[in-house]
Amino acid sequence: MSAKLNKPTYNDSVFVNCPFDDQYLPLLRAVVFADYRCGFYPASAMVEDNALDNRIDKIFRIIENCKYGIHDISRTELNVGNFPRFNMPFELGVFFGARRFGKNSQKNKNAIVFERTKYAYQQYLSDINGVDTKAHDNSADNIMRHIRNWLRTASRRSSIPGAQVIINDFNDFIDQLPSAAALFGFASINEIPFNDYCTMVEEALRVKLAK
Repeated sequence: MSAKLNKPTYNDSVFVNCPFDDQYLPLLRAVVFADYRCGFYPASAMVEDNALDNRIDKIFRIIENCKYGIHDISRTELNVGNFPRFNMPFELGVFFGARRFGKNSQKNKNAIVFERTKYAYQQYLSDINGVDTKAHDNSADNIMRHIRNWLRTASRRSSIPGAQVIINDFNDFIDQLPSAAALFGFASINEIPFNDYCTMVEEALRVKLAK
């Protein structure tokens, strides 16, 4: 079973709407790896870095180019200024809107919505009552298992490997990541930018799946 490592199309692209901070980083690594290992491409606002590009326009463009979306709305804690984080629920709303009001291929958008504890969203985002959210419990294994099963069902692609295969491959990759980081010139794995991490995953899977 192989992952697609060619130029992504709309049907192969997954919009990643998750926290991008140090606390969430272990889960983000798992999300990105699971996308690739299932044969898809993760896309996020972190892929592009242009000071002349308005962030909201960039998000609109990325969402427009992705059939699938992973949305983690679990980050409800207040920051040091006692303000909540609204980015993830907002981008989930944009994704909903693209499916509802978009034309042609936008109508077939498909998403998975994560939270930390099942049904906690009813306390802070009750407008999406009825949505079958998935609880990851801050577990990389859980989030990869849910992503695998969702993409297998949503895409109907029989080439997607089983969840335990993906988890085992991810653990092998993480074991080798410090060496890869050093090879790329990073002092630690926590310093690896999003694009470089994606490159490392692509290369590791290219080598692994060529065997």
